[in-house]
Amino acid sequence: MKRLFLSAITLIAMTCAVEAQEVKYNEDGRQDPSTIWVNKVDDGQEWRDENRWHDPFDLYVGPVVGGVASTMTQYDGTFMFSPYIGGILQAYFNNHFGMSLEFGFMRQGVRDAWANFLTNEDFVKNPELQAGPYKYQLDYLSTIYKLRYYPIRPVNVFAGLMMGVHLRARCTINDRNINIKDYISSRAAHIIAGAGYEMENLYFEGCYGFPISKLADSDRGRQALRNAKEHVFLLTVGYRFRLF
Repeated sequence: MKRLFLSAITLIAMTCAVEAQEVKYNEDGRQDPSTIWVNKVDDGQEWRDENRWHDPFDLYVGPVVGGVASTMTQYDGTFMFSPYIGGILQAYFNNHFGMSLEFGFMRQGVRDAWANFLTNEDFVKNPELQAGPYKYQLDYLSTIYKLRYYPIRPVNVFAGLMMGVHLRARCTINDRNINIKDYISSRAAHIIAGAGYEMENLYFEGCYGFPISKLADSDRGRQALRNAKEHVFLLTVGYRFRLF
């Protein structure tokens, strides 16, 4: 009997607490972040000062632009810099966690490298080509998956995966372009980690991509590139629009 009585008291207390923390909604049916019920004072209401950052499953879309700095391992080459353009689809689970899916076009590679895809016949016909250096340009259509954590409202850190599909790949020397798409893997994969800063709908991000796939996918490719991989640094700025 005593247990039943205590259970009834606990249930009544929980019910009163839920009613006392009644949630107010705006005309769009969304929770008004500035009107989270705490308690009643006379005939008025007392509200929390801290607002919700995001409602669960808020969904945003928008364009993204930025720059890419990339290089290839096992070379003495220099970084290649190129533009980045894409779009983002972003959702929030709660105040501290969210995720995003990003699509973009980027160019990766390296400058001033000394490995090449030319044959001995090419060198005989064009001995000046042996001097180098060579420039590698690999164009990707990339898909980027990010899981985000917000320790404080405007700042987030994230980690994820970047998958790229080769659209074009070439080796260039003395204005001569050599198509190498058939000698390298059709896809590339990177583990990414970075941080971002949000200003309402405008945001800034930077990340590093650690390669988990090799470039070469043929005997000729391995002869020129050996076990080369691509390291990527990506800086972006974007503007988001809320869908719902």
